[in-house]
Amino acid sequence: MITTVFKLLEQYGSPLYVYRYPVLKERCQQMKGFANKLEKGLSKGIVVNMHYSTKANSNIAILSAVKEAGLNVDCMSPVELELDKRSGFTADRMLYVCNNISADEMKMVHQEGVMICLDSISQVETWGKMFPGTHIMVRINPGTMGVGHSTKVITSGKKTKFGISEENIPLLLETAEKYDLHIKGTHQHLGSLFLNDKVFDYITGVEAGLAIVGKYFKEVEIVDLGGGFGVPYRPEEKPLNLDYVAEKLLPALNRFASSYPLVREFKFEPGRYIPCESGLLLGHVTAVKHENDTYWIGTDIGMNQLVRPSMYDSYHEVEVIHQSEEAGEPVIANFCGNICESGDILAKNRSVTLPEVGDAVIVYNSGAYGFSMASNYTGRERPAEVMLYEDSSSKLIRKRESWIDLLMNMF
Repeated sequence: MITTVFKLLEQYGSPLYVYRYPVLKERCQQMKGFANKLEKGLSKGIVVNMHYSTKANSNIAILSAVKEAGLNVDCMSPVELELDKRSGFTADRMLYVCNNISADEMKMVHQEGVMICLDSISQVETWGKMFPGTHIMVRINPGTMGVGHSTKVITSGKKTKFGISEENIPLLLETAEKYDLHIKGTHQHLGSLFLNDKVFDYITGVEAGLAIVGKYFKEVEIVDLGGGFGVPYRPEEKPLNLDYVAEKLLPALNRFASSYPLVREFKFEPGRYIPCESGLLLGHVTAVKHENDTYWIGTDIGMNQLVRPSMYDSYHEVEVIHQSEEAGEPVIANFCGNICESGDILAKNRSVTLPEVGDAVIVYNSGAYGFSMASNYTGRERPAEVMLYEDSSSKLIRKRESWIDLLMNMF
């Protein structure tokens, strides 16, 4: 791996996003297997579809792998929809899960023939005025506390901006009837990144949402239970046991299906789970200093390349790859980037062998919400993306930006 890292950085530049195709393919297969396991345990005729959340990583190479695995997609912007189309997804394999969009954007979705999921009565009103008599999905808020590694990714409960709470569902139904809208599906999402210790909380949230659907909705055929399937970022964390999740989910799904015979499909929206562990963010050590009893390892991986640690205080495993065989002294150090912000910290208090300028750095689990959340802050170009295959061959799947790219739309 040491040789491969330096070879990739030399060939494609630094920093660099790398996705390991075998890992990506395996995670897609695991999600497909999860869906198959649920289908086998459900009442006959009910299908389970996995809709990969495009926002996790929207590179066409990633989306194409998702399509080849037999998974569907959801999208939430015109660009994401276009990327999904270019990856081969047809309208019947897409779901437009949006939040506070304009009337013009709604017109685009309607024209494309993609099912839309609206998350407020106001949005339902806007849609109804333009397209009365059509089918829609709506997002509900189960009311239970959501799950997630940060309050910023919890999407259920009384403090979230998402969905329609139970107390407002009568008004929702009244609005839908006003425009002869047929609510064919409901959607709920509890949050992001639950692992084995939070499965009970996840099931509780699912059951709360199903209870609301069964109580208020009469035409629903599709129930979307969102995503949130987590991956182990920290060394001590264990991978999510999908068989265990399916085992705990099936009783709740079957109880609902037995009392609500119209349901024909359950959807799930895995985002992070599919590309995250395949992704590595490679870079170089650009500075090393010891100030105020603290070792600082400066890199060319700034918060513009990977914002998760700065935005969510997220943990990513970081490894130093030394050029020299002579090991430095073991130290506790902070890794930081090249952006002039105090929050530009990649990792804190890590045990490492003190590197030298020119050594390489690997940031693990960078395949989800890495490049997709990258920016050009302080004029830094976004990095290239590369797919790495079983035989160690690589393919450029997005070229590195140049300063010319950043000036293209300025006048």
